[in-house]
Amino acid sequence: MLITREISKSGDPSDKNQIFKGLNFNILCCRYWWFEIWKGQRMSFPYWRLYWNKNEGAYVYYEKKTYLLPDNIYLIPPHTPFSTGIQNQKLVEESEYFFKCGKIDSKESEQWHLERGNILHFFTHFTLGFPYDDVKPGVYIVDISDDRKNDLKDILNTLIFDSTNFSLKESLSIYHLVLSSINSLPKSIWLSKKVDNRIVTILEYMERNTARKMTSETLASQLFVSPSSFSRLFKANVGKSPSKYLTQIRIDKACNLLLHTNTSIDTIAEQCGFTDRYHLTKVFSSIKKISPAAFRKGGGYY
Repeated sequence: MLITREISKSGDPSDKNQIFKGLNFNILCCRYWWFEIWKGQRMSFPYWRLYWNKNEGAYVYYEKKTYLLPDNIYLIPPHTPFSTGIQNQKLVEESEYFFKCGKIDSKESEQWHLERGNILHFFTHFTLGFPYDDVKPGVYIVDISDDRKNDLKDILNTLIFDSTNFSLKESLSIYHLVLSSINSLPKSIWLSKKVDNRIVTILEYMERNTARKMTSETLASQLFVSPSSFSRLFKANVGKSPSKYLTQIRIDKACNLLLHTNTSIDTIAEQCGFTDRYHLTKVFSSIKKISPAAFRKGGGYY
């Protein structure tokens, strides 16, 4: 029990500082589609996927085949290389990646595809930022609680009737569904070791400010240390140099914008901290072995 006659100016009666992990949470897309063919390979991207299927028959494959059952939610972390399929679906030879699918835009459409045996597939793509995106690759299964069922009901109704405008309540349902599912994952899957709090601050700053010019000198100045000391401290905690880490998060952000927005490549280059689209194309192509325009055109498959 705490009894006090005075409280701090902040209104907090405790004088102990608390440290919380930052959350850079971004929903990239949220869809409800039907699939007649779902034949994807090498589906490895820099964002999380949350899947829920209304009916049985589809599966994902990473190390083993996992069928997507209506009683579960499935979470796939960033950079997990997996494939997809539907049991007994007809073979498609003309393309390594082949999807026959479309938006469910009415209750009648939903019922029609259900009766045909097509897969009714809800998915959302999102990022959480450091350290929550640093997870052991895999396909993780979460039970659907009553709260999550209610979230899904609200979200699906919105997606069927208006897939672009989400009210405050419906947006909160998406956030709750994602975060409550993430919170159900075992602690053992998180890869991040204990990182110096000073470096955590820098990592959060870098992820939130990709458009800004950053050098080891400017980042070191925030910690009041020399650039050489900062670089050693950063590499000891992160495993790579500040410049390589910054390039990684800039390219990851560019991938997400290319796949989930209609933003021009010029604007993406600016938002991701590149001098222009030619600079972005040079760096992107050297890492991904494909140009940003071709990456977008191919839906990220290359």
